[in-house]
Amino acid sequence: MLPSESGHVAANNTDAAVARSAVNDDAGQLGPSHFATAEGWLGLLARDPSLDDAQAYRRGLLDAAAGPERAEIERQARQAQTIMERLAERREHADELTVLNDLARRLASLHEPQNLLQEVASQARRLLHADVAYLMLRQDGVRDGKTESSRKGRRLLRIEVSDGSLGSILAGTEVGLGEGLGGQVLRAGKPQWTEDYLHDPMIAHLSDVDEVASSEHLGGILGVPLQAGDKTLGVLLAANRRPRRFTEREIELLAALAAHASVAIRNAQLYEQQQRSESQLRKAVDELKAANATRQRAFDLRERLTQSVIRGGKPVDILAELQDTIGLPVRFEDADNAEFAALFAGSTSDAPFLGNAGGLHRVAVPVMLSTGYGGVVVADSPEPLDGEALRLLPLGATSIAILVATDRSLAEMEMRTRSEFMNTLLGSQADEDSVARHASAAGIDIGRVSAVVVVSADPGSKEADDARRLATRVARHFQGWSGQHGEHMVALLPDTDAAAAKAYVQQLTNGNFSGAVGLASCSSGMRALRSAHTSAVQTATMLNALGRPHDVAEDSELGIYRAVFSQSGRNDIAVFVKQCVGRLLDYDTEHGRNLAATLSTYLELSQHHARTCAALHIHANTLYNRLERMDDLIGPDWKEPARSLDIQLALRLNRLINTIAQQPGGRGV
Repeated sequence: MLPSESGHVAANNTDAAVARSAVNDDAGQLGPSHFATAEGWLGLLARDPSLDDAQAYRRGLLDAAAGPERAEIERQARQAQTIMERLAERREHADELTVLNDLARRLASLHEPQNLLQEVASQARRLLHADVAYLMLRQDGVRDGKTESSRKGRRLLRIEVSDGSLGSILAGTEVGLGEGLGGQVLRAGKPQWTEDYLHDPMIAHLSDVDEVASSEHLGGILGVPLQAGDKTLGVLLAANRRPRRFTEREIELLAALAAHASVAIRNAQLYEQQQRSESQLRKAVDELKAANATRQRAFDLRERLTQSVIRGGKPVDILAELQDTIGLPVRFEDADNAEFAALFAGSTSDAPFLGNAGGLHRVAVPVMLSTGYGGVVVADSPEPLDGEALRLLPLGATSIAILVATDRSLAEMEMRTRSEFMNTLLGSQADEDSVARHASAAGIDIGRVSAVVVVSADPGSKEADDARRLATRVARHFQGWSGQHGEHMVALLPDTDAAAAKAYVQQLTNGNFSGAVGLASCSSGMRALRSAHTSAVQTATMLNALGRPHDVAEDSELGIYRAVFSQSGRNDIAVFVKQCVGRLLDYDTEHGRNLAATLSTYLELSQHHARTCAALHIHANTLYNRLERMDDLIGPDWKEPARSLDIQLALRLNRLINTIAQQPGGRGV
């Protein structure tokens, strides 16, 4: 109901009550003659009666009139009804114009497109007394910041807002040009209507659109184009949930509303575009200012870092500059940190790692050297680090890389000096005076050395670098000295117990170092030191020979295996081996066989046939044939517990001596 109608209807209801009271009071103060003489039709019309009032007045006249007068009363009643209908139509038209003018003012004050569209749909439904009204806008061109190319594959018209719908199914419904009633309006550029949409064969139906219309129970639909100048923005539609034939006046009314709405929508779009452009411009200016400030901070930081490097600063100085600039704690972890080495070791990329640790956001920037990974700069923060911090951290990593490379160069020079001393100290041809001069030049106090650590690794391999770092860390921890001698890295530890050194090495390696480590205690003097070095080398060699390349052991732990490293011990072992399995070994040598390996495996697996076949990958018959040959060579009683133990020990010692002899430097032990 229109706002102007509410007061009008209330007045009409009052007039109707008065008229009915006058007509029904036949026996009272007012009679039919009073209606005919005092009031009359003109008087009634002047009171703006309702249709019920007019009918009550007509019945009152007819009841009081004679036969000839009744026809005249009916004629006057028809004329009065015609006048009332025309007056009502004009009042309604005037009310509609008032509403349109008021709507135009309200629309002009709305700048938010969504609110504006919703207001238009609501007013369209109200003016046409429709069940539902909705707006379809074009999806081509720029409307909400998206370009036509970004909408490729979508239909041209899309329902943006609706009023009176039963649910949300209308929103987002799309049609193409000429499809559905909206598409026909867009193509024709003028109003179109259907009395019953779902049953109208003149409309190009779409199954999905028809499903929506059926869900909303849409019947009669009227659509008018939303045009601003020569541009069609979309279509405004009003619909009923029953068949409806729209009049010319209703079509003109909705078209007038669409004309006002088109201007307002276009203005709102332009306003939105202007606001968006201003926002983008402000954002661009702010970003430019921020970028300039960031570049200035980066320039200033680079200058300070350069000065720190030139002055011979340490990594801690670089970290302090970084921390002051980005406002976060920053630390440096060297290449020995296993957690970060797993991330960056072996990689040539300097890309930072972004992740989480302990509930904090973490950025780790690798320090890359010409030789590979050299450590990492780490920053942890409760919030994600911004782009500026991500750009500044690599500057610190580069400066630290220079310092680390410089320190490594100095360390390598020192290592070469100390390695030369190690060769002089441990070489059999060096005299004590020469050793004393070299020790003084290298800053080593031989008299304080109480433990020797030998780390084995193949020279030139990755393990050799790991061995060098391990020996360096052990020497640094105990304030000793490290260097290379032959195929091993050697650490001389002052005032340190071998057991304490072993515990520290085990803590560092944790079973992950791919090289054996031997340790030996040392008393004062050069000869004692050389003897301790020999014992430590023998221990590392024995660990490798025993298949324990990841172990750490002192020389006192060798036990009976120490005999392997003395000539008399090897002679005794050779006699023992010959007595137990001499004929078997000779047979293997003469015939190119390896019965010794078969026998060793068989005994280690507790003389279990199936497991031995599986371990050697041979057929059971082959194993039986070999065992029969062993009976011929070493006697049928070799399976007896006492004899089998001697044979197993002899085979192990023989294999151990051969393995040691084949190791680098093994023949010289």
